[in-house]
Amino acid sequence: MAFRVFLSDTAGAEGMGLYQLVMSVYLFFAAVSTSGIMLCATRLFGEMSAKGNFGQAKYTVERCIIIALAFGGALGGIMLISADTCAELILHEKAAAPALRLLAPSLPFMAASACIRGYFCARRKTLQTSVEQLLEQIIEFGTFALVFAVFPPVSTEGMCCNAVIGTSAAELVSFVYSMICYRADIKSFKCANERVPSLVGKLLPIALPVTANACLRSGLSAAENSLIPLGLRKYGSSSSEALAQYGIISGMSMTVLVFPSVFIIPFAVLVVPEIAEAVVLGHIRTVRRIAEKMISLTLLYSLPVTVIFIFYAVPICRLVFGNEQAGEYLSMLAPAVPLMYLDSVADGILKGLNEQTSYLIFNTLDSIIRVILTYTLLPVYGIAGVIAVIIISELLNTFLSLARLVKLTKIELRLFDNVFIPLCCIIIPCLLTRLTPFISVLFKIVIAVGFYISAILITKHKPDC
Repeated sequence: MAFRVFLSDTAGAEGMGLYQLVMSVYLFFAAVSTSGIMLCATRLFGEMSAKGNFGQAKYTVERCIIIALAFGGALGGIMLISADTCAELILHEKAAAPALRLLAPSLPFMAASACIRGYFCARRKTLQTSVEQLLEQIIEFGTFALVFAVFPPVSTEGMCCNAVIGTSAAELVSFVYSMICYRADIKSFKCANERVPSLVGKLLPIALPVTANACLRSGLSAAENSLIPLGLRKYGSSSSEALAQYGIISGMSMTVLVFPSVFIIPFAVLVVPEIAEAVVLGHIRTVRRIAEKMISLTLLYSLPVTVIFIFYAVPICRLVFGNEQAGEYLSMLAPAVPLMYLDSVADGILKGLNEQTSYLIFNTLDSIIRVILTYTLLPVYGIAGVIAVIIISELLNTFLSLARLVKLTKIELRLFDNVFIPLCCIIIPCLLTRLTPFISVLFKIVIAVGFYISAILITKHKPDC
């Protein structure tokens, strides 16, 4: 969040737009290189450890790291060679090419770090990965600030290059730290590595659907992101205005929208080995209990976030970015919050249930619909079309994921307890604080949250916790 604020202050809305376009292509390569191998490390280590095969578990993780480095290196080479093509044909912005070339060397390090992160996830050890990701963010932010101070950019292209140098440096440092932590932790297993027969045959059914999903969805997402400025130009905006509008909604509004998910996403990741282990041991009731608890807690958390964004989006974005337009977009996007957070949790549970194929189908269908809607709605409705696409997409994806989850686990959603009561407990204080114009927005939010927590406790509303 701090990095985005600093970036918006130094680059402006147009610079944020170019940076977001570059990152959409980079995230495509990053998702393809990391998603499948990370899940393999988590799933297979968890399953083998549950059976007591620790030698095979160690062997599997180390082979996954080697594969990650090789695969990430190959993708980095492809990204380096195709930078000009991606910038011109996909992003329609030639200025994006130098930044893409600077990002390419980071992919093997990112893939290996993700694999090690999957190992620690299976071990239920979050301190190492938390420090690693925090270190990565600090290095990225610090490098960008240093490079910007020493070599002040004279163009939007130069600013974007300065920003991504920090990203590449951060991935290298993150990889070195991850390897040190991994080597220190793996020593706790006194057994020798034990070769796993047909390891590739075990990896492919897990990795291929997830990697294919990452490839399709990230590719379609990159196409969608490139269509947004194009569609806004067709709507009547100039090239500079279109890039600025895209920068505001994707680099500012969406940043604030997803920021509260930092309290949800870790649970969505950590639930994968828990579910996988319960499935291996045949504990179906445990799977159902975990799924119901996760859904309940996600709604209990995401609904007040949604209401607060609806009531206070403009002052929040004015305070954070100094941009009221970002707040207007955020208030319109707020209904997507519970859908977005629920989808992340449901996807994590489905991965633990070995439902990679369903995950692939749902996300591919969602991405295709997003591209179609972006292409058709934006030239007619402009930025309102962008917001409509995001909400429709989240609604569809969440419905499909939850429907599949309910069918597999027979969970009860309990809409009255998990939706109606939390909404009432947060809407009332937000309405009351609106009547006190002389109180700062932060104090109003604190009062509303305090009232909400008190009301939940007083009503003894305990959603499967």
